[in-house]
Amino acid sequence: MKKFVYIFFGLFLVISFITSYKIISGNYDKQNLFIIKIKEIIPTQLKNKLRVYINETRISLNQDKIKKKQEAKFKQGLNGELIQSTNIKSEVNLVKYNVREFFLPFKRLDLSYGWQSVQNSKRAHYFDFAEDKTVVASGEGNFIFFDTKNFNSKKLYQKRLESNLIQFLKDENFTFIGLRDMLIDKNKLYLSVVLQDVDENYTLSILSAELNYQKLIFEFFFETELLISKFSIGTGGRIVSFKDNKLLFTIGHLGFIDEIQMENHLSGKIISISKEDGSFDLISKGHRNHQGLFYHIDEFENQFIINSEHGPKGGDEININNLKDNKVQNFGWPISSYGINYDGTNPYKSSHKDYGFKEPLKYFTPSIGISEISLKSNKDFNEIYASSLRAHSIYIVKSDKIFSRVLNTDRLILDYRIRDIKFSKSLNGFIVIFENTPSIGFIKSYD
Repeated sequence: MKKFVYIFFGLFLVISFITSYKIISGNYDKQNLFIIKIKEIIPTQLKNKLRVYINETRISLNQDKIKKKQEAKFKQGLNGELIQSTNIKSEVNLVKYNVREFFLPFKRLDLSYGWQSVQNSKRAHYFDFAEDKTVVASGEGNFIFFDTKNFNSKKLYQKRLESNLIQFLKDENFTFIGLRDMLIDKNKLYLSVVLQDVDENYTLSILSAELNYQKLIFEFFFETELLISKFSIGTGGRIVSFKDNKLLFTIGHLGFIDEIQMENHLSGKIISISKEDGSFDLISKGHRNHQGLFYHIDEFENQFIINSEHGPKGGDEININNLKDNKVQNFGWPISSYGINYDGTNPYKSSHKDYGFKEPLKYFTPSIGISEISLKSNKDFNEIYASSLRAHSIYIVKSDKIFSRVLNTDRLILDYRIRDIKFSKSLNGFIVIFENTPSIGFIKSYD
């Protein structure tokens, strides 16, 4: 009996040590329910002290590894060298994927600032395709481009793309705070940007430039004219091409609450914007912080707007707007949510439908820190690929053809915050932005 007790406590200590080391080093599954429950029962004051200690220890443990990787990144310059090529399997369906990761010549994300910091606005990077080329924009307003086919090589062979972005904004009396998305539509490049004016108010706008690989000359395309005195990470800001020569644009809560349900206020909305004259129409309301956006037309000409958005603590959502309904859809924020406040209070109604709102196709509790989404449409079903910041993963949500029910959910764990994702038809795979290094990846399934 005594031997059994010794063995039990020995195993307990070993497991506790391994678990503690993984948490401190940062090398653990952020969606591990056991660890999440432990975090929830720790008193807030103690949790805050532990967070400071863990962050300091994590930096100490990882600083040599980070330093070597950053030195290698800057040494290779614009080569865009292959960092690694690995084969992994999805968590549920065991689908095999090859993941190729390449250097980007941009500054790394430093989460020691805190996830709400203004500094980290300049560490969010975005990309898009233009015919046979991929263009990447850094959070500091720098641009590179390369041939998309180079994802099949060992180097991307990146080139700098000059722009007037920072000088233009300075001339217009704005300070550039960071990017929220980039879209290439035909011969135009659009940037969603967070700015600060001379009165130190923050605002969200869209800039545009003719796509020219010598130099991008930006001008204002659309201004929300929403001014907030305190920086908010709840900006939304995604842009995609839409029908009738228009763009779709997500505008987050930006710190507003009561205004989100008002149709004459732009916070918490998805709007369509005419590319001809900048006029806009309301598409949907009741959104919190929609970090993903996709417009889909199926083989029967049915039209859907898919968006992903951050809940409060829990309740991240994937929402479907079936445009055959031909009305402004309401997705419920700040009345209905499957999450709660970070202070533990819960003023929200779980049900959306019971209060006249649109239910999400899928919600995630605990939160996954959902970001951009992409889509693969097959003959009998659709697959939404949702990138994740917090969970360091891509979630694959399989639905029926009209997005009315979820058939299966799978997960591809990648150990990086994933900011952006798009499907490349020419390569038959997904291109993603890995935020930590930062780097850009190519992910493709194989038999």
